[in-house]
Parts: sequence; C-alpha cells; structure tokens
Amino acid sequence: MSKGFSLKVIADKLGISLSTVSRVLNDKPGINEKTRQRVLEAVREIKSSPDNTEINPKNIKTKTIGFIRKKRVQKVLSEDYHERSITGIEEGLTNSGYHVVTISVTDEEMLDANKILVARERRVDGFIVHGPSIKPRFIHDLQSMGYPVVLLGNKLSETEIDSIYCENRRSSYDITRHLIDHGHKKIAFLSGPLEWTSNKERSLGFQDALEEAELKPIIINMPDTTFETGKEYFASAMQNDFDITAIVAVNDSTAIGVMDAARRAGVKVPDDLAIVGFDDIAWASIAYPPLTTIHIYLEEMGRLASFRLLELIDDPESVPVKASVATGMVVRGSCGCEPDEENVNRKN
Repeated sequence: MSKGFSLKVIADKLGISLSTVSRVLNDKPGINEKTRQRVLEAVREIKSSPDNTEINPKNIKTKTIGFIRKKRVQKVLSEDYHERSITGIEEGLTNSGYHVVTISVTDEEMLDANKILVARERRVDGFIVHGPSIKPRFIHDLQSMGYPVVLLGNKLSETEIDSIYCENRRSSYDITRHLIDHGHKKIAFLSGPLEWTSNKERSLGFQDALEEAELKPIIINMPDTTFETGKEYFASAMQNDFDITAIVAVNDSTAIGVMDAARRAGVKVPDDLAIVGFDDIAWASIAYPPLTTIHIYLEEMGRLASFRLLELIDDPESVPVKASVATGMVVRGSCGCEPDEENVNRKN
C-alpha cells in the first residue's frame, strides 16, 4: 500500500490484533461493526496524509472515471462480458461530459492501489470495479484514497458499499429447477472460489432447487471460473459420480470448457449429459450444441453503475445503494430441451 502503511501500523495504532485488521480489509465476517469502521477510518487517515503525494488535487475534476477489471494471463472467452458492461457505462455517461478509461489489474497490483498510476496521480474522479475477482482489500484501498467506488457484478458481504449486481441466487435456482423439471435427478454444480459473493449466491440457488426437490446437491469448488478450469473439473466431477446426468456451471466459460472436455471423452451433450451456464456470453450461442444459460443485462447494469458513480462524485457522503437487476433464461440445445418463446429471454 502507500508509503509507511502496513497492517501492523493499523493494528498498533488501534490496539487490536493483526488478524483483525486483515479480516476487515478482506471483508471477512466475525468483526463487530464499530471495530470495522475504526479500521477503515484509520486506513483513510493514513492514505490522506501528506506522505501520499498526488499530482491532481482532489477538488479538481478530471471528467474521467476508471473501469477496473482483473487482468487475465490466459486468453478468456468472456471478453464481451466486459465490453457489454463498458457499452452501458458509456451510454450512462452521455451528456455528462465524462468518459471512461479501462484499467486491467494483476493480483500483485491489487496488493497496493498506489501501483495503479491513474489512482496514484488522481487522473480519474472515481472507479467502477467489475467482477468478484477484484479483491476486497483493493476495493477498500481505493476508497481509503478518497475515491468514490461502485461495484459492478459484485458486492461485499460484510461492508456496505455501492453495488450493482444481478439476481444470482434466484437465477441459479430457476435454471437448476429447469433441469429437474426435465427429469434430471443427479446434478452437479461447478462453482468458483468460495470467497466470491456471486459464486456463493449461485451455489445457494442451486442448493435451494435441489433441496426443494429432495435431491442431494453435488457441489465442486474450483479455484477460478475459466474455460480451462471447466475442462479440468469436468473430469473430477465424472470420476466421483459416474451417474451424473447434468452439470450447472457457475458461468459460461466454465460450461463451454466442460462441453469441450465431454466431447473429448466421448460423452454426448445433451444425450448423455445436459450442461447449462450463466452470463450468456457471445460464445454461448455459437458453442456446439448452443448453450442454455442465464442472460445478464450487462448494458443496463453498466448504465446504473455510471449513474450511481456520478451521484457519488457529486455527493460522496450519500448512503450506499445496492441494486439488483433481473435476468433472463435462454434455453438452447445443451440441455436437451427444445427452445420456445416462453423460455427464451424470460426475465427472472
């Protein structure tokens, strides 16, 4: 983090343990609200000290906002996921005089927001932070530097912060229920990291549907949610439960990885195994067979995020707002069900 800053500095200043400071900055439960606020305030004080130099004073507007996303080493299928969000953000900024710049951050950069040039030199007036792979500590770091922040496609479990996200739990329930209603009784869920809120909610929706149908949920947690992890964990799922007839993947990239691995293993989709995803990325409609999935209205979410960030720039002390956006289920060939007008783009 910034010059002179460490977890120990905060712990010593407040007379609390190092682990307590770490849990607050990483959005972990089990800390009372008063202590949580003391830690966050102490970080803000250090970040705003004279040692933390900046090129542009805070009171001078740059008319620019930053769009932060996780930088991937490997090529990913879901690039349009970010592009659709940016399209919505740009539409939301129309007539505001603002424009958006995109910043891709690595795991190392997320350890210290001062490594981000536009943040350190105050070249933007606020940030829209995209997706659950951006670490809570980095989000707190941006806020402690005095930036308004809106989370897009994510929210924190323990900290009140402005967030725009989709109906993860309900949508996951609906698509799982769709499989159950079509006769599937042994269904596995490929989930991502446990600390990602969206994964938790989609996992809970899956469990809700299985428990309602009095079926046993099978949940496999992966370290990431990519095409490659989908391929790898398909083998794990099938080795442990040979009689699985359907897989609910936490996102489309994972689902398409599963479909590729299934094809290589001689497993026919959807005859032997039904597969569904979540997000409705561009690849979903051209996969073979086309992927049944949950459509997320990313453009609308981007617009809402930009509206909210502009409000925060004008009024940084306003009460945090959390907004949930509906989704739509898109039925295609990968689940063995013929799509019809009732199922395509049905809002949840």
